[in-house]
Amino acid sequence: MFEFLRSYIIYLALLSGIIGLFSLNKLPGIKAKSLVILIWFSVLIELVGYYFTQWTGLLNYYVYNFYMFVSISAYILLIRSLLLKYTHRLAGTLFLILFIVSFFLNILYFKKDVNHSFIYSFATGVLSVMIISCLYLVEIFNSDKILKFKKSVFFWYILGILVFHVPFLPFMLAINWFLIKQDESIFSLVLFILNLLAHSCFIIGFLWSEKKYNY
Repeated sequence: MFEFLRSYIIYLALLSGIIGLFSLNKLPGIKAKSLVILIWFSVLIELVGYYFTQWTGLLNYYVYNFYMFVSISAYILLIRSLLLKYTHRLAGTLFLILFIVSFFLNILYFKKDVNHSFIYSFATGVLSVMIISCLYLVEIFNSDKILKFKKSVFFWYILGILVFHVPFLPFMLAINWFLIKQDESIFSLVLFILNLLAHSCFIIGFLWSEKKYNY
């Protein structure tokens, strides 16, 4: 019933990506501009993922596992770059290493056929992003940035990441651990709603942020 919603996710990414391009004047450095790059990267992945099976006859897990590796690594690096305390930045580095190791362990686990969803790497990555995001929020709330945190594009982008990944992780684990049959209609509906919430956060960040808070 809701399977068609899966194909509309790319339009959400296109909308936030276009608004991001129009907001480039408020994104002063490469760190801020990288948010737009990541969104357009997701657009490319959605296109390739949609046609991958048609082109190759293979399931598109290759595409989405690659996207998961690149995007979560980028999220961790981004949030780490925003952290001020040395111990917090060190924690960010360690979580990045942990995620990379988990990803390659997943490849070894599925070495006969890597065309599977790397759910354990995904879980490790999401938990890592959640923890260092909390460190970022703690730093904000313990500084004078708390007065203007809503004017930062980084706050809204990180919120969008969390809004998508925090609910999606237990949903995927439930399918994997409890062997719940994946209903494509429900799966597409959940994906669309979470993408809608995430891209709404990105768009608010681009529109509402101010240049002086985006360094």
